[in-house]
Amino acid sequence: MTASHLSGRPADGQDLYFFHSYAQAPRAGLRAPNERQEAFHQLLCQFVLQLTTHDGETPIGFLDKRMPLGGEWEKDLKRALATCRVFLPMYSPHYFASQWCGLEFDGFLRRQAEHHRSERYTVSAIVPVLWTSPGRIVLPEVVEPFQWYSPDLGDDYQQMGLLGLMEAGKWRVYRRTVWRLAERIVDVAAAARLKSCDVSLFDGLSNVFAPRTQGNS
Repeated sequence: MTASHLSGRPADGQDLYFFHSYAQAPRAGLRAPNERQEAFHQLLCQFVLQLTTHDGETPIGFLDKRMPLGGEWEKDLKRALATCRVFLPMYSPHYFASQWCGLEFDGFLRRQAEHHRSERYTVSAIVPVLWTSPGRIVLPEVVEPFQWYSPDLGDDYQQMGLLGLMEAGKWRVYRRTVWRLAERIVDVAAAARLKSCDVSLFDGLSNVFAPRTQGNS
């Protein structure tokens, strides 16, 4: 890769602060699990807006509600992946079983690696979020370097994840946790100063969550 893949950041008032990477869960009964993801996304956007000088006229977070069908959808997704300041993977059993989420993770890893070729001492711009309790999740090797928990996020979150807090009706704890995640996104964005990249960097993405075969280990 060459330096031509990288470009400077836009003004803070127009920045896409985070890319919300999640797995679309299947419906079970009347409640659609993806509605919970959308509610979390909206609240997180509100909080990040309060913590930044973003003008709110353009999206502050990226969330795609459609299944991967290619075409313009794929172009929009890659553009968001190439310009967002922070990558927000929503850890759950469905997330790590999703081929498309594995492709998104690979794309952001490529972009971050390209950035670190010229800016070696910036922090990682990946902020993992527990959607379900960690005891239900088997982490692929590729995500192990990225810390998903810190004491300021609270014990309830560590034990239940955001969806667990919602379903248990722990709304005050939930909102406090989302606020702290918003603070972390803003802090990481400022520390990482991740450069945008050309979408050609994402050519030939692979599912980094897929189990490695013996020949690839």
